[in-house]
Amino acid sequence: MRVDLFAVQPYMTLDDYANESAFFRKIDSLLQQTALLRDPASQAALAVFPEDLATFLVIANRVSLIGNAHTLDEAFARIGKHLFPSIIATMAKYRTRSLKEAFFVWTAKDVWRIWYTTMTQLAKKYNITIVAGSALLPQNRLDPNPALFRAQSARIFNFSFTVDPRGQILYSTRKVNLVPTQEDVLDLSPGPLDAAAAVCSWNQIPMATAICYDGFRVPHTTGEPDFTPLMPLLDKNGARIVAQPSANPWWWQEPWVFDQTPRHRTRRQQWWDEGAMAALEDCQSIEVVINPQLLLQLLDVHFDGTSVILARTPHDGIQILAQSADYQARPEAEEIVHASWNFS
Repeated sequence: MRVDLFAVQPYMTLDDYANESAFFRKIDSLLQQTALLRDPASQAALAVFPEDLATFLVIANRVSLIGNAHTLDEAFARIGKHLFPSIIATMAKYRTRSLKEAFFVWTAKDVWRIWYTTMTQLAKKYNITIVAGSALLPQNRLDPNPALFRAQSARIFNFSFTVDPRGQILYSTRKVNLVPTQEDVLDLSPGPLDAAAAVCSWNQIPMATAICYDGFRVPHTTGEPDFTPLMPLLDKNGARIVAQPSANPWWWQEPWVFDQTPRHRTRRQQWWDEGAMAALEDCQSIEVVINPQLLLQLLDVHFDGTSVILARTPHDGIQILAQSADYQARPEAEEIVHASWNFS
């Protein structure tokens, strides 16, 4: 089977998260580009969006509350102040002392509605399977009816789902390994390892998602005894395609902040040395990794990086099938990275 593979590298702005219509238009414009790149000989197509793509939908319909905030923490604090009575009630209802958990629980219903509606409608419109990036959400206790959302508890996960061309959810996962100094300060919970290691069937091709850090071979620091690389488990379970939605909060070409060696590597070098490319070398089943990056400069929050589609062949080793031309968080760096691949 010949398939089209897309790593969607969007440049997202505050305006793209202003409301449901703005977010839909942005994702629609990106998938329009994938449609133009489709190979007529391909029998199916898979588009992978980056990590945290939908996380910032918490500001949808609340942009006016941000005012002249200079940092994202300040912006969230202003939104939280407006929602304070509801957040306090949420803390009581879900028996949590965490304002952050309560905030994400309270906003979850709107985030899910916008994200789910956008991705399911556009998957049908463009006849494409979509790995929808990720968002910070509680588990939905209404899983049999995914169009609706009710939080099961106050625990918040970095959650991703995949939707097929019929608009049906094919697969979902929760990030297992939380990034030090980034996700571990947000009161997030790690996802269950057994569920994250599960594999689904996409056009009879086993596939799975390893959300960003889950696709790394080794931990960033020496203080993470529970770090568990997901790629070996997915490989053992027969995955042949792995989507790796990513959002890199460190400057791509600046020195790697956790480097304990005298090499003074950049984040880019560390990504190649320790990330999915390195993990793929030890795999026997996984053939392709699709790794899109989020480009974003929102108040004081910055994401950049090179999006890439990797392949492993028995004779040629690890290949870069395609990668983005630019890594910087700027409009002109937005790109659809495309490759075709034949599965026997």
